[in-house]
Amino acid sequence: MRERAWDTLGRAGVIAAATLLTCCVGVAPAASDGKPGGVDGYLQDDVAQVWNEAAEDTMRSDLGGGANDGAASLVQYQRGRQCNVGNATPITELTAPCPDADGYVDPPLCGDGVAHLEALWRRNRDAPTSISWEPWTFVAPAICPQDVLPEFTAEDFRRLPLTPSPVTPQPPNPHLLTGLGLVVHTTADPQDHPTTLLGFPLTVRATPTEYTWDFGDGTRTTTTHPGTPYPTGHDHHPGDPVYPHGVIGHPYPHLGTYTPTLTTTWTGQYLLAGTTDWRPIDGTATTTTALPTVTIHDATSHLVADNCHTNPHGPGC
Repeated sequence: MRERAWDTLGRAGVIAAATLLTCCVGVAPAASDGKPGGVDGYLQDDVAQVWNEAAEDTMRSDLGGGANDGAASLVQYQRGRQCNVGNATPITELTAPCPDADGYVDPPLCGDGVAHLEALWRRNRDAPTSISWEPWTFVAPAICPQDVLPEFTAEDFRRLPLTPSPVTPQPPNPHLLTGLGLVVHTTADPQDHPTTLLGFPLTVRATPTEYTWDFGDGTRTTTTHPGTPYPTGHDHHPGDPVYPHGVIGHPYPHLGTYTPTLTTTWTGQYLLAGTTDWRPIDGTATTTTALPTVTIHDATSHLVADNCHTNPHGPGC
C-alpha cells in the first residue's frame, strides 16, 4: 500500500499525507495466548496494516481523489491529543477544547529527541459532496513513530542519490600500449545519507560490497575488494603474473579506443532517529562510474624483429 501510494504520488505526496496523519495504528486483537501483543497492546502487523490503509485513503481523498472518488472521500484521518482521562470513551480536542478537570493522556516516551505521535482519530461523512462531518472517533492511542514505520525497502534505497565510486586509473595518460594496459582502483568507503520515511528522519548507510570492472572491450572483472595501486618500483620478471596480488588491471590485446566503467554494488542499513540499532535493508543498489576513454597503441622494439604486443618482455618493452 505504501509502495502503491509512493509510485502514484512520489516522495512529496507521501510526506504530505504523512504530515496530515503522520501515524496510523489500528485496534488489534489479542495475541494467540490471549495477551495483548505488540506496542501498547497492539499487534505490530495490525499497526502497520492500518497505517498503510489510512495513509492510502488519506492520500486519495486529500491529494487528488476528490468528489469522483466516493469511497476514499467519505473518511478522513487526523492526529490529535486525547483528553478526558476519566471518561471511558476517548475524546479529543479536535472536536472541542479538552475539559480542564480531566486533562490529557500522558504521551509515551520515544527516546532522546524523538517526538511521539498523537492519538489517531477518524471521522466520516455521508456523501463526497457533504460539508458535514461526523465527530472524530478514536482509532488508536499515541505511539512512538519507530514502532509503526514500515521498513525502508530496497526500492527506497535505490532512489537515494548514491555517489558513484571514485576511480583512479594508472597510468593517468589515456594513451596506452598493447600488452601493458590499464590498472584501476577505487575506495571501500561507506556513505551516509540523511532522509525520511513517511516524514520521519533516519540515516541510511551504503557500503560497497562488490565491484564489476568493464574494460570496454568485452572483458569484465568482478571483485569484492576495491583494488590497490600498482606498486612503485615493482620489477616484473618473466613468468610472473601480469599484475601483483590485489592489483586490478587489464592488458588490452588489441588496438582501439575503449571506455572502461565500474559498477559498484552497495548494501544498506538504516538508523531511525532516536534509536541506536542499525536495521538491514533487504536488497542492494548499484552505481556506475565512467572512466576516461583510453586509446591503445602498438610499440615496435628496435634492432629486433619483434614488437611489445607479441613479446611484452622483449628489449625496449
